[in-house]
Amino acid sequence: MEILETIYNYNYHKMTNFLITGWAWFIWSELWKFLLKKWHNVKILDNLEYGYRDNFEDNEALKNNFFLADIRDKDFLKYLEWIDIVFHFAWISALPECESHPDKAFDVNTTWTVNVLNAVRRSNVKRVIFASTSAIYENNPSDEIHKETDLVHPNLIYATTKYCSEQVCKAYAQNYWIDIVIPRFFNVFWPHQDFKRKYPPFTSFLIREALAWRKPTIYNTDDCKRDYIYVYDLMEYLYRMALSEKHYEAEIFNLATWNAYSAIEIAKTIYSAIWKELEYDTWDPLKFRDKYEELFNAKYNLKKQRVKQEVFKHCLWNWSKVRHEFWYEAKTTLIDGIREIIEYQKNYKE
Repeated sequence: MEILETIYNYNYHKMTNFLITGWAWFIWSELWKFLLKKWHNVKILDNLEYGYRDNFEDNEALKNNFFLADIRDKDFLKYLEWIDIVFHFAWISALPECESHPDKAFDVNTTWTVNVLNAVRRSNVKRVIFASTSAIYENNPSDEIHKETDLVHPNLIYATTKYCSEQVCKAYAQNYWIDIVIPRFFNVFWPHQDFKRKYPPFTSFLIREALAWRKPTIYNTDDCKRDYIYVYDLMEYLYRMALSEKHYEAEIFNLATWNAYSAIEIAKTIYSAIWKELEYDTWDPLKFRDKYEELFNAKYNLKKQRVKQEVFKHCLWNWSKVRHEFWYEAKTTLIDGIREIIEYQKNYKE
């Protein structure tokens, strides 16, 4: 293992040119900062339709490195000049939006992944990291620990588009020998998360409400657990994927921790960290989805039972493959990550 760590450390110190698509979404802006701290050259590309200008924290670092552009650009090849590694992270992920606009979801998430790979095929890019999702396991038995080799049967639009994109990546890897790695992301939490929006991610929402002395509404109070990974551990995995000396034929890796928590467990951890007693309201999760009228006002509507299945799913994943391949084990505990998020929100300035 020491020899392998030496090899990794050597690779880390080689200057590499990266391109991140979908940069302005919060996770990928963190990756940008992570890579800059490693003294690499990082180009970023986003059309800002779903990204946030809050992420433009260092304007000097962005000069000459930001492409206000779209992955649907037919001349995408021009953005790959001098690029070694592409992190292709541009997609639409919100479940209600994908179900409401399936044509756009397939367009952005799948069709234009082909556009990126076609451009890569004509470039000198050495590797593509294509971001997939744990949602692909959505219909697998909830009492199993899911592995990368499991057969999957997604049927919601978002997960289906990502599964189709995985197949596209496999086709390009097998037929054109393009080096592609496919990490499937699980529930990521981190300080610079978009907690100011109306419906933020769960951990940031709970912390926001706790710090404001408001009683949060929790839709899932059952013992359904999901795997959570902290952003810095995620960045380390992605970095090692990018700089590995192996060739990958669209190989899939679960980016998880094998530590799962229920909504109530997370809430209790947050409130204990700020020395406050947990109080919360409950609500029918099916009513939460009713605000998306376009999904429930046609002749054929999204089944409410399918919505319930999504809210109350129990998910735990096997992470042994990624841990053994890249010689890294997620280090940040739930409580340590939550404490960092609490401090960030306390000190946040508009």
